Amino acid sequence: MTKSISLAILTFFSAATFHGFAQTKPAKDTVQNKKEEVMNQLIDYSRPGANHAILGKLAGNWAFQDKNLPFVKGTITRKPIYEGRFYVVEVTGGKLQIPIANGQMKLENYQEMEVEGYDNVKKAFISSSINNHIGSNIDIQVGSYDPSGSVFTYEWESELQPGFKIRKQRVLQIVDDSHYTETYYEEQNGTKKITRSLEYSRAAGN
Repeated sequence: MTKSISLAILTFFSAATFHGFAQTKPAKDTVQNKKEEVMNQLIDYSRPGANHAILGKLAGNWAFQDKNLPFVKGTITRKPIYEGRFYVVEVTGGKLQIPIANGQMKLENYQEMEVEGYDNVKKAFISSSINNHIGSNIDIQVGSYDPSGSVFTYEWESELQPGFKIRKQRVLQIVDDSHYTETYYEEQNGTKKITRSLEYSRAAGN
C-alpha cells in the first residue's frame, strides 16, 4: 500500500515538472520573438526610403549664383553615401579672408560641407553644416518637404557670438531636373528678412 502511494506521488510530481517545463518554453520563445521583432524594426528604420530618394534628385554637380550679388557664386557637389541613406554636400565659393589661428587671416576660397538625410524616426529632413569662414559651430537644420511645390523648408537657430542667437530658415525649391533655388531668411527685430537668394543649374554631363 505504502509503495503504491509513493509511486503515485512520484508520478504526480514528474507530471507537474514536465507541465512546468512545457509552460516555461513558450515564455523563452516569446522573449526571442520580441528580440527579433525589435531588431527587425531597428533594421527597417535604418533603411533609405522614398524621402531619401527625394534628396537623391539633387545629387550631382551644380553651379550657383546669387540673384542680387554677382560676386557670390560657386560650385556644389552632392554625393550619396551608405547606399543613399545620407548625402555629402561640398560647396566651393569665391575668395575670402578666412580667420585662422593666432589672430591671423588667410585668403582662401569659401568652403562648406553638409551632411543631409531623412530621419525615419523623427520623420524630418536633417542637414548639418560647417564652413571655413564665419562660425565655429555646427548648424543643425530640421526640415519638411511639400510635394505640391517640390519645396524643402529647413529651420534652425544659430549662435555665432555668446548670447546672440538668430532664428534662420532655408527654403529650397526644385524647379526641374536641372534647376533649383534656395532662399535664406533670418529673423531681425521680430521680422523675417531675406539674406540670400541663390539659383542653381546642373553642370553639363551629370
